[in-house]
Order: sequence, then C-alpha cells, then structure tokens
Amino acid sequence: MIRLALGAGAALLTVPVFIGAMAGSEQQLSALPQGVEGIPGAVLLAYAQAAARLEAEYPGCVGMSWPVLAGIGKVESDHAAGREISSSGDVRPPVIGPRLDGGGAGGNTTPHTDSDVGRWDADPRFDRAVGLMQFIPTTWALHGLDGNGDGIADPHNAFDAAWSAAVYLCASAPRSEKVDFTDQEDLEAALLRYNRSSAYVEKVTGHIAQYTALAARAPHVPVGSGASSEQGRAAAEWALAQVGKPYLWGGTGPHAFDCSGLTMQAWAAAGVRIPRVTTDQVNAGVRVGLGDLQPGDLLFYDTGSGASPSHVTMYVGSGQMVNAPRTGQAIRVEPVDGDYYSSRFVAAVRPG
Repeated sequence: MIRLALGAGAALLTVPVFIGAMAGSEQQLSALPQGVEGIPGAVLLAYAQAAARLEAEYPGCVGMSWPVLAGIGKVESDHAAGREISSSGDVRPPVIGPRLDGGGAGGNTTPHTDSDVGRWDADPRFDRAVGLMQFIPTTWALHGLDGNGDGIADPHNAFDAAWSAAVYLCASAPRSEKVDFTDQEDLEAALLRYNRSSAYVEKVTGHIAQYTALAARAPHVPVGSGASSEQGRAAAEWALAQVGKPYLWGGTGPHAFDCSGLTMQAWAAAGVRIPRVTTDQVNAGVRVGLGDLQPGDLLFYDTGSGASPSHVTMYVGSGQMVNAPRTGQAIRVEPVDGDYYSSRFVAAVRPG
C-alpha cells in the first residue's frame, strides 16, 4: 500500500460528539472533544465508529481508538481537507493522489499500472492512491469494506475508508498474532504494515499522541435526568458495532435486528433495561429536545406501518443516528435531519 500526504487547511468544529473507543480488555469510554480542529464531524464519527466496531468483530485485535485512525487520516489526506463531506460520509471532490508511474511523486519509484480501469482514481493508465485513507486500487479491491451498510465499498466514503483501514491494521498481522493497539510495539508494527516507512510511522504516532491527549482532556456532556451520559455512550458504541448487520423483523440479535430490538439490546449492553417494542420504548424515559440530544437517546418516528410511533433509531453524535430501517436493508448510520425521517419525527427520549 502506498501512502501519500495530501492537502492542507482545517476547519474548526463546534458540534458536540461523544463516542466510546475500545481499549485493552474492557470498554474505555473516552469522550470525543466538542470540536477537533481540522476533522469534519462525519470524519470524526467514522473514525470513532470503526474503532468501536473492531474489537467486537475482530477479538484478536484490542485497544483500537479513534486517535489511531485520526493519526493515519491526518498524514494521508489531512482528513480530506478542502473537500465537502456529507453527513453520510461521501467526500467530494474525491481525494486522489499523484500518478504512481514510478516517477518519484510521493516517494513512489515503482510503476503501478492501472488496475481499476480508472473506476476509483479516474486514471486509465496508472493507479493512484484514493480516498481519505489513501488506498491503492489493488489494495482496495482486496481489503475495501462497506463501513456504513449501504451495500457499496467506496474508498471515497469516510465510513467505508475508516472501517477498511481499521480492519486492515488488524487483519494484516500474522495469523496467530494478537494485536494490542495500546502497545507501542504492536502499534508501530501495524503502521509499518500500512506503509513500510519508518518516517511515516514517526509522523503518524506523533499525531496519535496529540489526539490521545486531546481525548483525555475532552469534557463530558452534563448529565441531566434519565440515564447517565456514560451509559448513553456505551449504548451508542454498542449500536455502532452492529452497523452492516441485516434487518430482521422481530430480530434481537446477535446476527440481525429490527429497529426496537437493536435499541433494546444496545441499552441492555449499557446496563439499562427498556421495553421490547417501539410503542413502549417511547414511554421508557424522559423527553428531550432535538437541540439537547446526547449519544444513546432514542428518536421515534411515525412511518405509517403501525401504531405511532412505529419506528425508532438511536442518536450517536454529530447529527447522526444508527438505524435498522426495514427488510432488505442493513443497519446503517445516517443523518438525523434527512428528509424522510425529519418529516415523520414524533419524539426524542432518554431512557432511564
């Protein structure tokens, strides 16, 4: 995999985002800062979601955290600086690196002839590294994953790119080797597998240290009535780890869920029992305004498929929610203010 640093510039975010990260053998719920300079909200959520999912799906890898992925994203593309990034993670215009024709651009001296017919890099002659995390098309063909559950593995989508990078750091290790990303040797070895350059590893680990320190200083959302913000973050983290699993009417996991089955099990993982069905869940907590949402809060909608409210999702921060939509679709992350659900909103509830 060739890794290239691209772009410059940053934007200051002010959206409160709080998503947990996995560390060691237990959940370390570390709050994301209220604003991370240079990291768009959707990108920050993509890093956090991928970190939260990794240990659940790849138990041989522990200790992944959003600062690890943010350190890579900073060096690779400066978090897609200068691009428009939608709330669903699509990056436009796409991040495309220099032509890998062996001419030395980006340190490349070995030609990489076209492997994707220009599909991802718009170059029919030579490959170019693509996306937020700068995958070469040949590597993406082998390791690209659908991180947001829309059925497409797209390197130009932040959720897909972050999830693919997290899994690659894990799966590229020798088969019998366990990876602990809190161990400096394991971390550096994983980064070397991503890009075999000691200078690259030094740059990335420097940024990881900065983001880790930032996470340690992050303020927590003030706790009001209902469940604690820590429990909400735990529920949101658990729900994020289910992204990509199929919807199943009546499903309560572990392999498939319906909307209320997902939210019930997410809150159960946080130590809070809530009822099974949507019409009961809406009364199992305190009402909150859309301007006061915290991760874990439940959002209820009238979709016309039964008694109102007939559908529930979970807020996970940065204007995003986890949604198990309907038969034939997978659990996904999408914006709270999307046209379909906004017009059908009924209530927001904080369980407890």
